[in-house]
Amino acid sequence: MVDGRGVDAVADALESRDATAFVHVGDRWDADLGYVAGVGGGARERAYVQTAGGERYYCPPPGRADVAFDGTVVSAGEFDARAAGERAAAVLDGDGGTVLVPRAIPHDAAVYLERAGFDVASTAALDRARAVKTPSERERLRAVQSAASTGLDRARAVLGAATPTGDGLRYEGDPLTAERLRRAVNAALAGAGVDPVGNTVVAGASGRGDARLTAGEPVVVDVAPRGRAGYHGRLARTVVADTDGGWERRAHLAVTSALDVGVAELAAGTPVRRAREEALAELVAYGFDAGAASVHGIGRSPREAPAGASDTPLEAGQVVGLAPGVTDPVEGTVRVADAAVVTADGAEFLADHATGLAPTR
Repeated sequence: MVDGRGVDAVADALESRDATAFVHVGDRWDADLGYVAGVGGGARERAYVQTAGGERYYCPPPGRADVAFDGTVVSAGEFDARAAGERAAAVLDGDGGTVLVPRAIPHDAAVYLERAGFDVASTAALDRARAVKTPSERERLRAVQSAASTGLDRARAVLGAATPTGDGLRYEGDPLTAERLRRAVNAALAGAGVDPVGNTVVAGASGRGDARLTAGEPVVVDVAPRGRAGYHGRLARTVVADTDGGWERRAHLAVTSALDVGVAELAAGTPVRRAREEALAELVAYGFDAGAASVHGIGRSPREAPAGASDTPLEAGQVVGLAPGVTDPVEGTVRVADAAVVTADGAEFLADHATGLAPTR
């Protein structure tokens, strides 16, 4: 589905820059391309062209000329040009002038445009447009975040059913490793209708992969799945099987408090950096000098505008992820992450997922 704000943002950029056209080339999951073209399918490159006169063209991969697009579809055979960038240049027919492109356009596409006589200049128009989510976009993000919660529920259930032994946790008779738990989480995400897209991280104090998980150690489960419409979630929790308190409980209190304090700063008109600064200050207040707090926008990309260190004021409708954490070289890492939508007078979490350390029994 095309978001009209993206098309309008490109039109405004073309007018303000007195440019001939906007061109972008990417694959099916390219965030900017999906935003203005709304067409998926296949991993091969395709191109989008929008002219100053308002014409919109889509150049699909060879063999995909029958796609649904609300403009003009230009097949590979029409210009004897199989490369998407070459076809985009041919569509413009050597009119000359400036062509605007996103900063991430493939190099060969820029070369095709320059060879056709165009000056190529970058624009961040789509980045700015994508930063504020429409109500329908926010609903897609809520749905993905709800599915992410399903993945975390699975992690809690597996850790809750695991049996402590002398050489680590065992689940259903076999050793429970970080990789085995990661696969269980990914299966739950897929069952909930989202794609883990390689973003799931499971790590205990002894590491990831084949590392055996043990009772009493903090296990971080961090997911950023992608829904069918191309939008991402972000959720992380730290779970401890058979905790006896100590460092991990103090660390958990610090990071959950930092999350709440940071989210409290997410309000329209407040500089983005305030959320990160306040979260870090809360970690220090709990005695953790080496804490971290990642803050960034979430949408068609797992990380996008607004950036956490920016002085740019937040706007209502932006969706922001916040992930405070602390690490000890012996005890491991405790981290939580969540996503919230900015409103006129505050922020609200996209989904409601418990922050407790305990697994599900």
